[in-house]
Amino acid sequence: MLPSEPPCSRTSRRRPKLLLVDDDPAIVRGLWRILSRCRPDFQVNAAAGAGQALEALSEHAYDVVITDLQMPGGGGAAVLSALKALYPETARIVHSSQLESSDTFQVCQAAHVVLAKPASEAAIVAAIDLALRSVAAESARQSANS
Repeated sequence: MLPSEPPCSRTSRRRPKLLLVDDDPAIVRGLWRILSRCRPDFQVNAAAGAGQALEALSEHAYDVVITDLQMPGGGGAAVLSALKALYPETARIVHSSQLESSDTFQVCQAAHVVLAKPASEAAIVAAIDLALRSVAAESARQSANS
């Protein structure tokens, strides 16, 4: 008789969740295509602005959020601020064409990875992996300090 496999936990079977936040439908469609091809295991949702993103975050736990900065309703700064304060275990990626100003630099400090639009498929996939590793490292540091 062979030993049985240990039961899988509910979290180990859960598909990773990613939230795309951008007011440009073409950007959302492009990112969605890349993710469906390169990260088919991810469950991907989209929000057209900060308000929708904050609502989605209050309803679901996301592993990764990719957000634009310049959007109506508070923009990416509001999304990043809420993520850092309320959901620090969520990987934060900025994907924006507006990365020049000093204000933007300060906002981007809340992100794990910053990508300039348009980013290549390889850069997007690498950013997701890097952001997830950064969150895992932060969590490990906090556990070690506790």
